[in-house]
Amino acid sequence: MRNNTTRLGAIAAGLMLAAAGTISGATTAAAAPQGENTVLACYDTAKSYSKPANYLYYPTGYPTGTWLTTTSNCADINIRPNTNRYIKVCFDPSSGAPYCQSAHKYALSGQWNTIATNVANGTKFKFQFQTNGLATGVWAA
Repeated sequence: MRNNTTRLGAIAAGLMLAAAGTISGATTAAAAPQGENTVLACYDTAKSYSKPANYLYYPTGYPTGTWLTTTSNCADINIRPNTNRYIKVCFDPSSGAPYCQSAHKYALSGQWNTIATNVANGTKFKFQFQTNGLATGVWAA
């Protein structure tokens, strides 16, 4: 009888752990949509771009000219081009000379692509395209 009591206690303990894991899993699953909402808020503030042919930068001109600025809406710099493109980001720091990422990233058309991650709010930047053809789409940062 004692062995059966021990077994029943072990089974009960196992069920309690399983229930706790289910509750914990439910909490994790409930947190996911919040992150999703943050991403949606970022994309909801997207702005369109149209880079003319014969230029590599949007906005045109480097290292001078107009720069885009990141906001608190997004933690990253994202782009959704209308055609597949190789793109990198160039930055204009508050101190020092402007510089660009070391490599272009392949951005697929019709979907969001993160080109730079964990970028501070208020950072000035431009997109640099690998080719100088006309490029259109939207960006969010």
